[in-house]
Amino acid sequence: MFTTATLIATALLALCAGLALGWAMGLRRKSKRDVIIDLETRLERALESRADYEAEVTEHFARTAELLNRMTEDYQQVYSHLASGANKLCEGTVDMPPSSTLLADSSDDLSSEIAGGLQPLDYAPRKSPDEQGQLSETFGLDQTRGEPEEAPLSRAG
Repeated sequence: MFTTATLIATALLALCAGLALGWAMGLRRKSKRDVIIDLETRLERALESRADYEAEVTEHFARTAELLNRMTEDYQQVYSHLASGANKLCEGTVDMPPSSTLLADSSDDLSSEIAGGLQPLDYAPRKSPDEQGQLSETFGLDQTRGEPEEAPLSRAG
């Protein structure tokens, strides 16, 4: 049958193959774990980056609102200054509404315009029915001068 040396050599060979296979599987399992850890860290960085971006956007719009409020207050102060100067310098002949009513009036005008349902015109309306329309080819041309005679086209042939 088999000699003892052959059995021992086969057993050692099988042991070495098993160790090599186990080591390879261990490396493979470790690399999957490393990939998972790498993906988790990338996900955490992406979530932090998005949170930073959202905070930056919020801060930007808060600052924009603050600047717009300041600009509105400055506009009202300038308007009040102009109104008081006009009343003082023009001896009361200028009728300017107070600046506090400007914002309310503009929003009322806008809401009434929206409620009216009028669509904006895509052309300039005529002032009278006999007037030439702006889309006419001769609109705005001076008709007092005589029109030049058209020379007949000659064909080379």
